[in-house]
Amino acid sequence: MQIAVTFRHIEADEGIKDYVKDKVERLQRYLENPREVHVVLSAEKFRHMAEMTVVADGLTLNSEGRDSDLYTAIDQMVERVERQVRGRRGKEKRKRSGPLPEEASPESGPEEVEGREDQEILSTIRRRRILAKPMSLEEAVAQLRAANQDMLIFVNSDSGLMNALYRRQDGSYEWVEAREK
Repeated sequence: MQIAVTFRHIEADEGIKDYVKDKVERLQRYLENPREVHVVLSAEKFRHMAEMTVVADGLTLNSEGRDSDLYTAIDQMVERVERQVRGRRGKEKRKRSGPLPEEASPESGPEEVEGREDQEILSTIRRRRILAKPMSLEEAVAQLRAANQDMLIFVNSDSGLMNALYRRQDGSYEWVEAREK
């Protein structure tokens, strides 16, 4: 496996490079045949970013970690790739094993039935991460008008709290503002 580490806006340091290589080599136990790994370490003002691209047999994984500490960003990046690989393994096992029976077997207790229901509910939820930018309500309305979307999530620059702005069917807007206790 080839490991390439690129530094952007950071001085190249062998200690950091060795740390990245140690962390990335741990991924070999999860991936069958990783060919190459490319890690980009960068800094912007007070935030460090670590981005990784892993190329294996018919598989390309990407992850990113951001933190004020470079080592923490690297740990986040590796953890996210591990999570992706474990998730793919689980999907492959479920595909190979065939469909699960509809009803619980007589030996299974109520805990197993509840666990299956929770898994079914969680499998119907689609997770999407977005970047919530700080802006005023007026800026959010202007951006929602310009975008071809029905919803915008943003951080209210006045309160510092997460807000959502919806375009309703009648053309008006609905503003959802989180509040503290």
